[in-house]
Amino acid sequence: MDNITYYDLCNDFDKLGIKKGDNLNLKISLKSIGYIEGGANTVINALLDVIGSEGTIVAESFVNTFYFPRLMGKKALVTQKTASYAGAIANEMLKREDSYRSTHPIQKFVAIGKYAKYLTERHTPNSMPYNVLKELSELNGKNLRVGGLDKVVGVGTTHVAITSLGLRERRIKSGVKYINEKGEMKVFMLNWAGGCAKGFNNLMDIYKENGCIISVGFVGNAPSMITDMKKTLECEIELFSKNPKAFLCDDPCCVNCRMSWDFSDKKLLVFISNCIKEKKYKNLIKLLALYLYSQKLP
Repeated sequence: MDNITYYDLCNDFDKLGIKKGDNLNLKISLKSIGYIEGGANTVINALLDVIGSEGTIVAESFVNTFYFPRLMGKKALVTQKTASYAGAIANEMLKREDSYRSTHPIQKFVAIGKYAKYLTERHTPNSMPYNVLKELSELNGKNLRVGGLDKVVGVGTTHVAITSLGLRERRIKSGVKYINEKGEMKVFMLNWAGGCAKGFNNLMDIYKENGCIISVGFVGNAPSMITDMKKTLECEIELFSKNPKAFLCDDPCCVNCRMSWDFSDKKLLVFISNCIKEKKYKNLIKLLALYLYSQKLP
């Protein structure tokens, strides 16, 4: 498809099943769609027009963290205007006057629409890191994935399930500086378990089997999917309660999945041997850092 227009996007979103009043968590690979006239802003405008004034769009606008943030000076200081690494859609939303951004120091979300202020103002340094998505699921939220498995990760609720179940992982320490409500500069260290992108995407068949997928189709050139966030969260909590290894990938050299969780195999010699065999020496450095400078989360 050449030169995708606003009208093309509206038509594709409509065909995919997006409706007036939908509350959407966005996971969009802009490049996967193709060349869009007007870029990310056109996508946002099309979505807002399709969902109308009663709908809401939410996106991750997370920021980079730093090792030893106390020693990093102002470089580690995060404000509400700090750009996100989460992509063009999030950063374009941040430019708009009708958007709201949560004040969590690291896991910041940006939102536009009916519930934008409600969702973001409750997401503070004291909140669960993914609480916005938990509350969005309670508002009959839907996750919109635009892009293939190699471009987009998960369905928006997997981290909520992991945090809710208290599954514990050892992670390398990192954090940021931020200014609190009293005007004081504080350090905030990453304090939640993570996950593996490949492992999260391996859950797609399980969502399908449990009726979590609402529709599939295309937005421009990008394979796309809408999932029911309440259903995916319920499915994940049930699945991980029985088998926490369900969201781990099958890569024998993945530090996260093989070595970091309480329930990981932790077969050190086997892991080292696999990394040497596959020439993944950076993974061995990461493993060393995990042993020397880490903490158990959440």
